[in-house]
Amino acid sequence: MPDPAEQVVMLRSRVGERQRELEAAVHDLKLAARRMVGPAEWVRENPLAFLGGALVFGWWLEGRGRRHARRVR
Repeated sequence: MPDPAEQVVMLRSRVGERQRELEAAVHDLKLAARRMVGPAEWVRENPLAFLGGALVFGWWLEGRGRRHARRVR
């Protein structure tokens, strides 16, 4: 069994390794968070694509509403 001084050195070494791993993981998370694009930012960058999608979605909803109105009558 190692003496207490050696145990302290080993524990400090392990703590240092874990701290470096944690710092690397935090760095990776920060990079991933920066790469994520929020919906508002995407709309600002692609207004025509958003407008086209909104129009298609509106036409689709309108068609569903007309079919439903025909079934109700």
